Amino acid sequence: MLPWQYPSDMSDPETMSDADAHAEITETILSYAEYVDSGESEKWAQLFCKDATFDEGSAVQGRAQIEALLPKLLKLFTATSHHISNIRIDRTSMSEATATSYVYAWHRKHDGTDFEFWGRYIDLFAFEDDAWRFSSRKVEQFGARGLNIKVDQVPRRNFTSS
Repeated sequence: MLPWQYPSDMSDPETMSDADAHAEITETILSYAEYVDSGESEKWAQLFCKDATFDEGSAVQGRAQIEALLPKLLKLFTATSHHISNIRIDRTSMSEATATSYVYAWHRKHDGTDFEFWGRYIDLFAFEDDAWRFSSRKVEQFGARGLNIKVDQVPRRNFTSS
């Protein structure tokens, strides 16, 4: 059971209000950042469905592989701080939802320099085992400073001056 889960009378997505679903999904999104920054791989992985996909430039499939990924990423840094904003959630069915959120992430590298990342998360959610969990999370980049990384760029319209 995840810390924000409702008592058993609220654990049925068929009877859960949209407001309660949005609150739980928001908690999942915010917990993601908290667990990354505290290095809690197991708690972080529990935010994902058993067969979820996590794509941060290359896709990883399944909760076990997702859990194994976090220590590999965090060993590159001595500290991280993820800031989430602009959360938009659309409940597409009683037990599924889509969401986008924006992220600014600061990282301190081992040499003492900083890496900064500006991007967004494109999420699919499913209600699994009494909680809203990521069934898919894709990271897209607006920009980065201090490290070359291979993350998909956010698609942008071309603007021409006239």
